[in-house]
Amino acid sequence: MKFDRRHVLRLGGIATVGSLAGCFGSGNEEDATDSDDEQETNDGTDGGRSYGWQDATWDSYWYSLYNMSANIAMSGNGVLFPHNDEQQAQFDRRFPAMLEAADQERPPVRNANLNMAAFTEGDPSFTQQPVLEDDSGRPDASTLQWDHSKSSGVVSPSSLAWTHLKGVTWAKNFEAHFDILPDALAAEFRSELLSTLGQIGINAALIAGGPQENGALTAGDDSLQLISGFRPGGPEVTDSTPRVHHHSAMLWFLSEMTSLAQGGWFGYENPEPLIPANRIQQLADGMFQATRSQFAPNDIASESTRQLGQTLGAVGWYGTQAGSDQAQSSAVEYANALATQVDANLDDNGSIENSPANQAATQGIVGQGLLWASELDGVDHTDTAESVLGYMLDELWDADAGTFKPEPNADTYEITARDAGDITGGLNAADAVLEMNGVNDTFARFFNQTFNRGRLQRAERPQSRDDDAEYTLPLPPEADGEYGQAAVYNAAVEYDPAADEWSVTDDRFNTEWSLYLANQDIWIGQWGGDFYQGRGRPGHSDSPPSG
Repeated sequence: MKFDRRHVLRLGGIATVGSLAGCFGSGNEEDATDSDDEQETNDGTDGGRSYGWQDATWDSYWYSLYNMSANIAMSGNGVLFPHNDEQQAQFDRRFPAMLEAADQERPPVRNANLNMAAFTEGDPSFTQQPVLEDDSGRPDASTLQWDHSKSSGVVSPSSLAWTHLKGVTWAKNFEAHFDILPDALAAEFRSELLSTLGQIGINAALIAGGPQENGALTAGDDSLQLISGFRPGGPEVTDSTPRVHHHSAMLWFLSEMTSLAQGGWFGYENPEPLIPANRIQQLADGMFQATRSQFAPNDIASESTRQLGQTLGAVGWYGTQAGSDQAQSSAVEYANALATQVDANLDDNGSIENSPANQAATQGIVGQGLLWASELDGVDHTDTAESVLGYMLDELWDADAGTFKPEPNADTYEITARDAGDITGGLNAADAVLEMNGVNDTFARFFNQTFNRGRLQRAERPQSRDDDAEYTLPLPPEADGEYGQAAVYNAAVEYDPAADEWSVTDDRFNTEWSLYLANQDIWIGQWGGDFYQGRGRPGHSDSPPSG
């Protein structure tokens, strides 16, 4: 793996966790690339230094981490752990044991706001002067809380599931690099904490939370059918209608959690599991059955073909983690039925019909979903995925703008965090599975224009800051507002091709779709795609890497 000097210097700039310059490369002259002719090139430059695949996957790595850490440990935008006397007693027992198992004296964040059930929306503006590095070199989360009066105060299955799926993904990612991450980063402790919060979230959502103590997000029967919104402060159900995107998000998360629980991962096993692995397996199996029985493939397609893609991705993940041969066969059958609905809504040129809001996003997530499901024996829709993703790349890519059109003849291009996640997922699958030509350059240009120039990411921390970059983002204290803003995604941005201008059209923090995007942003890779094992593909990151 090749690193140039600017990448090494970026890692070396993490003052709060110690220098990483020698961790992912020696930092020696022989390992660093200085000459311009060895740097990646693409058309994503205005005459200055090029911004290539490696740059984009560096930034996607950091932005993904920023969104997770702000949401799960700093913002306070959710139901926090501990929030009652019983949980406080559990915290007092478990927290010291976690530090001991990780051989750490203190946690890496001071006064952390540990989020067990994230609210659906929030305002990421700081309410006081933020302390991003105190005298111990740690961020002080008590100064980084968001204004609770501007929060939705509502938990949805998606806001919880995508948050903790992100946590599980990072718990695995930290363990994959225990041997090279510095002690000051506290990677072992972070993996324990993220795994613990995921289990606490499952308990609250599906097992013993809520006023009836049967899972705050369940409909109250044995099927694990989910409601779509719950206000803990009421408490009250704000949306009782079951929706497929909430079920598929929860299924995806539970499948990854099953992989964590059964794969021998450090974070789940230390200091001890809160939920036994067989119970997590039962919940994953039950969530699949609830999803399959509640949402017939033709009904999903009638509502939105876009939903077929996310559901296919979730079923692909579940199928590799199913609790029995019969359950796996059911997953294969359901995946093929979902793919049949894609075929029924597919034009000869690869365009998917009945696509609301953003055609490029639909093409991206359906392409990824088809390929993720095709990881299962008995499922193979690779050719269809190639046609779907080919249409996205050939017909919806605007090379002049460096971003994707929401439809072929669009006058303006609005891109939400969800849209960006779907598009990124499609590009990841096109590269990781199909190895389609030019995808890396396309992603680099898309990311630089949409996230950096377009400000889909609203701020960045010093870890990702490159003052020589074509487009830089403000540091959190210098972002909008009296005290600045957290380094998280905006909900939506828009590009005007006629004026060649970007604008932020929704500056709220949409938790479910921001954390969904954060997952896609880590899966697409780091340092050319080699950092997170498996690239998010089902069954490719089930066991810790040996050695």
